[in-house]
Amino acid sequence: MSNLPATTTKQNPPAQRPSALQFMASRLNVDAAKLTATLKATVFKGASDEEMLALVVVSNEYDLNPLLKEIYAFPAKGGGICPIVSVDGWNKMLIRQPTYNGKRFEFKVDEQGQLVSCTCFIHVKGRDNPDEITEYLHECYRKTDNWDKMPYRMLRNRTLCQAARMSFGFSGITNPDEAEDYIDVTATPGAPASLPSEPPPKLVALPESARVTPQSQVEALALTAGFTGNDVVRFLMESGMYPEADTLIVPPENRVDFSAIPKDVAKRILLAEKGFLKGLADLKAQA
Repeated sequence: MSNLPATTTKQNPPAQRPSALQFMASRLNVDAAKLTATLKATVFKGASDEEMLALVVVSNEYDLNPLLKEIYAFPAKGGGICPIVSVDGWNKMLIRQPTYNGKRFEFKVDEQGQLVSCTCFIHVKGRDNPDEITEYLHECYRKTDNWDKMPYRMLRNRTLCQAARMSFGFSGITNPDEAEDYIDVTATPGAPASLPSEPPPKLVALPESARVTPQSQVEALALTAGFTGNDVVRFLMESGMYPEADTLIVPPENRVDFSAIPKDVAKRILLAEKGFLKGLADLKAQA
C-alpha cells in the first residue's frame, strides 16, 4: 500500500457573469466606464442608477444600440423615465425575427381625398395569412410639424410599430408618438405609470397636406417600398426626369419636400410605377 499523502484537486471558482452594462459594452465594442458616462450624458440623461439598469437590460434584450438612438429615455410626466424605441429600432427588431417574411402597407382615403388609415401586413413564416394591423389618422394625428408636413410617413411609422408589437409580442417598450398618450399624468414619482381609460375616437380637422395629390402618392409609393427622399431626388436628377430635383431638399434638416415636385413629373412617375421603383433599386444597388 502506498504511503504517499492524498492529493486534493483545486477547483477554480466559477466565472462571474458580466453585468448588463458590461455585456452592452462588449456588444458595442466600447469601454464600459466610457459607455456609462456617455449614456448618462446623452440618450439616458437624467436616469437614476436603477432606471439606467432597466434601460440597459431592455436594450440588451432587444439588441438595440442606444448610441444610434434606436432606444432612449423619455421623462415620464409622473416622474421617472420610460424606454422609447425609435422607428429604426422597431424595424430592426422586426426584420431580425427568424420567422419574419416581409411586410407591405396600404393607405386608404375618403371621397374627398383625405388620408384615413394605414394598414400594415406582416408575413410570418408558418402562418397561413399575414398579420393585419390598421391605424387611423384621426386617432394618431398630433398637432406637430412632422404630422402636418408628412402625414403619410408618420402614420406609416406608427402602424409599423404597432404591427411589429402585435406580430411578435414585443413588450416593455413604446414608440415616440405613443409616449405621451400612455403615461399617466397623475402618477406620483416612483409609482408605476397607469394606462388612462381610452376616450372615444374623435375626428380632428386634418391639414391640407393629408389630402391625396400626385406628389403625396409618389412619396407614399417610394417610402413604403423602403426608399428615402434622397433616393428619389437622385433618381429624378440622374434619369433626367427632373434635373432640378436638388431644389426639393429643404435646409437645414435636409428634408425632401415631395409637395414641390411638379405635378406633371409626379403623374409621369405614377404612370411608370414599376420602372420608377426599379430605377430606385438600381441606383441604391450602385451606391
